[in-house]
Amino acid sequence: MVVKIDSNLCGHINDCPVQGLCIKLCEQGAIVEEDGDVVVKPENCDDCDLCLQNCPNQAILKA
Repeated sequence: MVVKIDSNLCGHINDCPVQGLCIKLCEQGAIVEEDGDVVVKPENCDDCDLCLQNCPNQAILKA
């Protein structure tokens, strides 16, 4: 199951306490930065849950 970003909880890149750790952790390129926002590329997600487990804002959820 693919993940989604709750934009109300996400600190985006500038306000994220770990500066976009989800992007750094995703080896599949399923979570990327686009214009300062965190965007999910569902076709690349392999359901590893690393992003979900490590988001300090708990903004990443199962879709």
